[in-house]
Amino acid sequence: MAIEQDENLIWCIDESWSDDWAIGIRGWILGKQGILEQVEICANDTCVPITCWYPRPDVADVFPQYYSDRCGFVIHLNRTAEHSITFNAHAQGKTASKNITFIGSKPQEPDQNIFPDGANIYGEFVNTVNQNNLRVLEIGSRVVSPGNKGQRPFFSGASSYTGFDYYSDENTDVVGDAHKLSQYFSNRRFDAVFSISVFEHLAMPWVAAMEINKVLEIGGITFHHTHFAWLPHERPWDFWRFSDDGLKVLFSPALGFEVMKVAFIEPMRLHFDTLRQGNEQFPLQPVFGGVAILAKKVAEVNCDKFKWDLTLEDLLTSESHYPKPNT
Repeated sequence: MAIEQDENLIWCIDESWSDDWAIGIRGWILGKQGILEQVEICANDTCVPITCWYPRPDVADVFPQYYSDRCGFVIHLNRTAEHSITFNAHAQGKTASKNITFIGSKPQEPDQNIFPDGANIYGEFVNTVNQNNLRVLEIGSRVVSPGNKGQRPFFSGASSYTGFDYYSDENTDVVGDAHKLSQYFSNRRFDAVFSISVFEHLAMPWVAAMEINKVLEIGGITFHHTHFAWLPHERPWDFWRFSDDGLKVLFSPALGFEVMKVAFIEPMRLHFDTLRQGNEQFPLQPVFGGVAILAKKVAEVNCDKFKWDLTLEDLLTSESHYPKPNT
């Protein structure tokens, strides 16, 4: 869309996306009279304020006299779409036409008998840690999203919190590789170990699961959230997508774990950009962005039975490196 302006504002909608119950908009807006203090976007009777702003250096190059780093935005605006269609029905040389208008449909809730809701699994893990003053280790503690404070504040009742990550930051206490987790804590064990959106980035997640067993006390608990369907990210180190049954295999009795809960979370819909014949109902099927597991260690891992002798250097080429953090 072209840049537009009037005596007060300059704006541009870069792109939009929509379904029957919402519209997404990415763009930018500037005030000619000064920095905009508040902006809201409305569709019909629904108005949503822009609460997250992003710098747009490309806009600064064009309008340096008006530019503010509070100009770029991405917003999700709830609205119910109305559709008008016409049936043209042909029979015996005649055509009958019928115009109809209908309201767009919202997605059906997943069948809880088939896909139990796992949204509260992490909350159960956090409560167990805090209520029992457990020693907790987070794998992947580095704060990646701007403005995020990490998971540490949620564990106020823990007797200790240790942040572990591949890179250092203010929320990370120990820097290292999760495939060698136990080597960093040879004389130390934890009552709880967890990760959020980490396992898809582990080249050998089965090795990491074994290492988690090694640093957990017997009776200790472990929680992990990862992706079932998600866009590629942190490439080239974005290796895996997991199902609930896949996580059961990783944290199986053979590795000394008892699965307490496992479930899909974050329901979504998928559709093809170009329709494939025979898959017209594809967007109606339940799909999930994430999957989560809560398990308990019931036995030590048998290292004689499970041997994973490959290192990351053996598995990946020397040119492959986890992306450097944004600075």
